Formats: sequence, structure tokens, C-alpha cells
Amino acid sequence: MAFFVIIAGLFGCKTTQPVRPQEFYDEKTGEYISNLNIPIHIEMKALEKMLNKQLSGVIYEDKDLNDGDDMMLRAEKKEDITLSLTEDTIRYRVPLAVFVKYDAGIAKVDADGEIAFDFKTVFNIGSDWNLKTQTGIDSYEWITKPKVRLGVLSLPVGSIANLLLNKFKSTITEAIDQQIAENFNMRQWVQTAWTQMFDPIEVSPEYRAWLMIQPQGMAITPLENKNGRIESTITVKTQPRIVIGAKPVTPLPAALPAFQYGQPEEGGFQMLVAAEIPYEEAESIAKASVVGERYDYGKRYIVVDDLELYGQGNKLVVNTKLSGSFNGSLYLTGEPSFNERRNAIDVKNLKYTIDSRNFLLKTAGWLLRSQFKNTLQENMDFLLDANLKEIHEQIQQQLTNYKIADNIFLTGKLSEFNLADAYLAPEAIRVEVVLKGDVVVDLKELKVE
Repeated sequence: MAFFVIIAGLFGCKTTQPVRPQEFYDEKTGEYISNLNIPIHIEMKALEKMLNKQLSGVIYEDKDLNDGDDMMLRAEKKEDITLSLTEDTIRYRVPLAVFVKYDAGIAKVDADGEIAFDFKTVFNIGSDWNLKTQTGIDSYEWITKPKVRLGVLSLPVGSIANLLLNKFKSTITEAIDQQIAENFNMRQWVQTAWTQMFDPIEVSPEYRAWLMIQPQGMAITPLENKNGRIESTITVKTQPRIVIGAKPVTPLPAALPAFQYGQPEEGGFQMLVAAEIPYEEAESIAKASVVGERYDYGKRYIVVDDLELYGQGNKLVVNTKLSGSFNGSLYLTGEPSFNERRNAIDVKNLKYTIDSRNFLLKTAGWLLRSQFKNTLQENMDFLLDANLKEIHEQIQQQLTNYKIADNIFLTGKLSEFNLADAYLAPEAIRVEVVLKGDVVVDLKELKVE
């Protein structure tokens, strides 16, 4: 009799349980580094307009005939200043009409002529992105040498030219450098663009989808003269993501990287669209279908009292807490997968853990033969709130001349929509889609006051 009591006690023991699978998550790698190209276009006409506005009318005038040079001299801008760019040098041609009153001793005579001065501005960009210039006189050319209107007296044209040269060295050259410094604040442009790239950009109001550009580094190509304008491209290395939900908090912008030259990077622009289902929400969905359900197998039965979800590497652990003919926890694992057709995360290949299966073989083999596992898997499908395909289409619409700020526009074309599939994060089941294409930030209608 005692023997049967001991055997009954062993089979009725409810203290031994399968080992709980360890919870851990694989470190997510594969953040995409993308290249965002920012074309900079400065119309040469804008520079010319600036200089012609600053340097107009009488450029130089000497009204004193008795100051030691025996002449009065007035130089007026005859035609508009023209510019050209070669490598790191801007060249200017300034045509002047020259009017002279000369004291020749025996008489005072008037004369006029035309002269053109060639200036050059050598520029470089400092590590702080400030544009630094140094302007000097390159050469001059008499278009028409001054001639007296009456008589046969000759004029000292060399002295006239030297007077103008000496004056322009301290006036026009300084004025050009000052105008460039005041009107072309390169650091301010770059700093503004860099800071604004940290702001979330709403690309789908319906799904509350926000583009986070997340700039990482920056370089610029050497300035070139193309099609009548100064052109360059700033290339920004980014880790772009699409965040779905409430507007993300704007991160504190990183310090503006030091200036460096580079070349436009190819490879296009890649961004991640990430949707997720928090474990708490997934548990709630599954519990609504299975908690409280009774599963019979002959004279035996179980009732699902509770359910817990968590991750073990790339597998989802389902902890089912049961009562009835079996009391305790059983652990199953499955593989999360994105079902594009249903816009859902499915759990495939749901199986008992090895320890749970071995435990059941010794204590409750009938559960292995029941439909419990299959029924559970049918309820491990979680619909996403955001339709990733539709978000892709809406992002494309938004990337058509999207205004970031005054005169700054984001334009792009998305060419690919590639599934990166589902994975497990510490807080949620996530699915990522990679969008590929070309995206640029363009500074348009740059105005010079």
C-alpha cells in the first residue's frame, strides 16, 4: 500500500517545471550609412550684382590740382564688372572712364580715356567653414589712353595709372573682400543646413511617419565654375530612419564637423522604415484569443491562465501558464516573420523548447499529441497599425520638393522597397523595410542683397 502511495505522489508532484529559457537579444547591426548630397549653386550674376551695386558711379576722385601731382583725376565705372572663376581664384574686370585736368606749366588741359583693371580674389575655406578671401590687382590695360582735347601736349599716362593703382589697393580690393565676407557667410549656410538635418521631417501625416536624417559627418567638393555659376556639393553621411508614431524629440545637434574636401559619394540614399509591436501589446492580442480557453484530450484537459512573450536571440519565447491536468509553465519558441500580404508579423515554426518537450515526454506526453500547440500558433499573428507599402508611396509623394526652410528643399526619388524582415528588440517585435533611392537637399533662389 505504501508503495502505491509513493508512486501516486511522484506522478502528482507539481513542483518540477521546465527550465525557463534565458532572455537575451542579438545586437542589431546593419545600420545603413547613406550619402545625402547638398548642391550649392551661387549664380555668378549674383556676385556681379553685389559688386556692381557696391562699386558704382565715381570710383575715385582727386579734386586738388596742387597736391604735388599737378593733376585732378576722376575715375567712373564705365561698364558693369564681370567675373570669372578658375580653381581657387575669382577674377574681376573693372572698366573705368578716366577724366583728367593736367597742369602742364604753360597751360591747364583736359583729357579723357578708358582703362580696365583686372582684380583677383584668392579664397580658401577654413576648418570652421568660414570663407576667407584676399583680393589684389592683377594687371591693367589702357583701352584708350588719355589725350588732350586741344593742343599737342602729352600726358603722363604712367602717373595716372599709378595713382589709380595705389588708390585701388586700399579701396576696391578691401571693398570686395568686405562684401564677400558680409554677403556670403558660408559658415552660416552650412551651420543652418547641418542643424536643420536633426529636425524630424513628417513624411506621412496619416501614419505619423517621421524621417530622421541623423547626420554623422560632412565634406565639400572644390568650387567649380559651371554654366555661369559657382557650384559645389556638400556630402553628408547619415543614418536615416523612419520613425512611426508621435513626433520624435529633436535630438541635440552634434557640433558642426570641421571643414574638409571630398568628392560626391555614390550609392544613393537608403533609409529604414521600422514598425513595431510592443511585447505588452502582442501579449494582449494573444491573451484575448487564448487565455481562459480549455483544451481537452480524452479525460485530461488544460486551461490557459496567462501568457508571456519575450526574446531569445532571433526567436520569440512564448511562456504559457497552464492549469488543469497539468499545472505550470510550458515554453515554446517561434520565428517572427513579416507577412507583406497581410501587413502583419507572423510567428512561424512554433515548437516546444527542448527542455519543455523532454519534460512533457516524462510527465504529460498527451499534451504533445494535442492540438494545443497548433491552436496557439494560429493566434500568434499580429497586425501592424502602419501599412509599410502605403508609407512608401506617401514618402515618395512628400519627397517631391519638400520645403525644409526658406530656400532649402528636400527632393528625392525612391527606387526600391526591400524587406529587412522582423527581429526582436528588448521592448518590441520589430520589422524593418529598406527604402533606396536618391535624395538631395537643394539651396534655391539664393538672393544677394
